[in-house]
Amino acid sequence: MKKLLLLCLSVLAASCDTATRQFESRLDEIVSEHKAFVGVAVRTPGGETIARNDTLLPMMSVFKFPVALAVLDRMQREGIPLTQPISITPDLLLPGTYSPMRDSLPAGGGTLTLGQLLRYMVSESDNIACDRLLDFAGGPAAVEEYLRGAGIGGFRITASERTMHRATENQRLNTAPPSAVCELFARLLRGGLLPAEYDALLRSALEEAPTGANKLRAGLPGNVRLGHKTGSSDRTAEGVRIADNDAGYVLLPDGRSYCVAVFVTDSRETDGTNAAIAAEISRAAYECFTRNDP
Repeated sequence: MKKLLLLCLSVLAASCDTATRQFESRLDEIVSEHKAFVGVAVRTPGGETIARNDTLLPMMSVFKFPVALAVLDRMQREGIPLTQPISITPDLLLPGTYSPMRDSLPAGGGTLTLGQLLRYMVSESDNIACDRLLDFAGGPAAVEEYLRGAGIGGFRITASERTMHRATENQRLNTAPPSAVCELFARLLRGGLLPAEYDALLRSALEEAPTGANKLRAGLPGNVRLGHKTGSSDRTAEGVRIADNDAGYVLLPDGRSYCVAVFVTDSRETDGTNAAIAAEISRAAYECFTRNDP
């Protein structure tokens, strides 16, 4: 019986090794066959990291995920509830930036709760809500300090959404390697970063995000839960998309999970092709980690 068990484990390990090698080979193909610099990191269900071009890359709105964590951390430390009202003054309602929140408010501004602002920022990728919450967190330096305190390095956060929209090149200012973004999502999944109420709000905001349906989500079956944050830049005068990103976690039906970050950088491809890169990597990762499922 013992020998049979060892044989079965050996066969399973060999099968997993084969699936991983095939996945890595597919990654190599994907990152090399496009007119873009594609940075990828995948944190496997076993906690290992598979990465390609894992260097500092522009995050764009993916940085709203660490901003949300820093905001919730301050709320935890100071006992601030999600129902805390926050004033949105008219000077914050800037035109020319993406903001469903602004469009829902009268010209004179209004008041929203912290919970509502967080959902606008994370689920809807609202730029004005982001800057209001970034101020609440203490600014970009405070978000970096929070990440270092949590033991997660690699992030460089120096710009607000307002700063990034002053010049196209400013959209390169907030950076991280894809592996660091995966680690941050993995830390959220492990628990312990936030109280249950705050944790539940953030996860639901990530999982209910309507953005990026043609990116990571397009590579997954409909019954698989994805919590993620997208981020896309403007194009330069030469037609180059600085960043077209998607990053998050996948919850498999069997209880396992993995994290994936795809940063399509300096792309001369169409937006549809950029999205397809993320979708193909997502599909390849899912097939790798479910290959031996019944």
